[in-house]
Amino acid sequence: MKKFFLIAVLLVVAVVIGGYGTMQYKNRKHGPDVYALYKAQDTVPVGKTGVFLIGLSTTEDFDPTWWYNIFAHIAQVRIPWPFRIAALADRGVALMDPNRDYATEEFTPTSLVDRFGRERDMDATPYIARYAQGEVQWVPPRESIHLDTGYFVYTGRQDGVPTTAGKTIGYARLWYWGRGIEGRKIPAARQQQVVNDYAIAQLNEKYPDVLFTQADTMAPYLWRKKIFDMLDAGVETFVLASPMVIYSGYEDFNNGFQHSIEYVHEWEQLNDKQVKVIMTPPMGHFKAMRDGYLLMMKDKLDRLPRGVSVKMVWSVHGMPWRVFQNEPWLEQAPAYRDVLVEESKAVLDGYDFSRFEVVVSQDHFADHYWDPEQLSLATNRAYTEGVADGYDYVLNLPIEFYNENTDTLFYHAMVNYENFPDYTVYDQISYPPTMWDRPYTKHFEIDGTQIDYLGVPVGDRYAPYIGQAMFDSWDSVLAQHAGQAATN
Repeated sequence: MKKFFLIAVLLVVAVVIGGYGTMQYKNRKHGPDVYALYKAQDTVPVGKTGVFLIGLSTTEDFDPTWWYNIFAHIAQVRIPWPFRIAALADRGVALMDPNRDYATEEFTPTSLVDRFGRERDMDATPYIARYAQGEVQWVPPRESIHLDTGYFVYTGRQDGVPTTAGKTIGYARLWYWGRGIEGRKIPAARQQQVVNDYAIAQLNEKYPDVLFTQADTMAPYLWRKKIFDMLDAGVETFVLASPMVIYSGYEDFNNGFQHSIEYVHEWEQLNDKQVKVIMTPPMGHFKAMRDGYLLMMKDKLDRLPRGVSVKMVWSVHGMPWRVFQNEPWLEQAPAYRDVLVEESKAVLDGYDFSRFEVVVSQDHFADHYWDPEQLSLATNRAYTEGVADGYDYVLNLPIEFYNENTDTLFYHAMVNYENFPDYTVYDQISYPPTMWDRPYTKHFEIDGTQIDYLGVPVGDRYAPYIGQAMFDSWDSVLAQHAGQAATN
């Protein structure tokens, strides 16, 4: 008997060790530590130089492939194996009621559509009939996503994509590009291109011989092709830049920059040539970026009465810091965020206000699941504490965004205005393309406190500051070539 238990224990230990080893292997990091390369890099260009801008921007019109790609990216980067297997499982066809696409509790649908917007299955049977026959199940919201929506799944067949991807795609089509916004278009790409064009014009003026191209991380084929085209044109120094205000591992060092470097190495092997790669510093490290947001704040402060009390909330997108404590963002952010906070305090001190306060909040991952001890300040809590403290005005600017996208317009708004008396998820956003050259704002009043979301720095008054910061980032590298002088 003792021998049997000893063998059983040894088997359990072997399984645990084997499972742990497999998990470590499956979740191993591929390639070099790009952030370490960034901090140690030689930033002097040599020979023919090109600037490659790589990042992501929400498309103007609905693109299901873009949404599938971003779902796959999140699953690959943020969900470790073996949990990723469940997240990527195809358990059936994700369905939603187009008249009630957001719901946290099970209900009886009146209609059901799949991710393509079709009401009928492949054999022409209506999905609602499948529901009546008991072949459609309710899937409750995920606890890990604050204020997530539930949905339905037809389990009679597979869909060809992970079920949760089908839900994400269907929800984006129904809400973001459906009933959620007037005109059914998202301004991000067009507002982003205004900034890019400003920077490109400066680049062409100061460095007419420097090549430039840009790509979206959610379009991998074009991404690789554009890099190969640039290198085929004879570029010897490949300058990598990102449109992100603050670099992170998630968006840049483990995605945009990492895969771009992989494509460069692939080209080098195919062509038996060497290319120098340089990564530019983030846009937020340059004064013009802060000046753009400070101008937005000052324009609002100038319209406030003397003697009022003001709470200024600078918000960032946020991350689950308890899980990702080694994120490069944490090292990159202070040179932008903390300096901006101190500069804004100096600006506020110049007004005749009875009192003021400046805080930094995060729009995402500061909820009961990711931050149960409330170690981070949620933007919603920043608002409600401002009301509780009797401020006359609570103002907010999201300092990591300079275009309105599906995060700022929809999900961040939903969690930031949670339990606000004048907000529901079913409110339609009135921000048609004719208004994209001015900030989109929202106003609430709670117990006498005026709460104002001031939008993002778009239009002729603000966007040039962001474009200047983008160019300054490139210029800080390009100016080192042949003794050029940087603009800033």
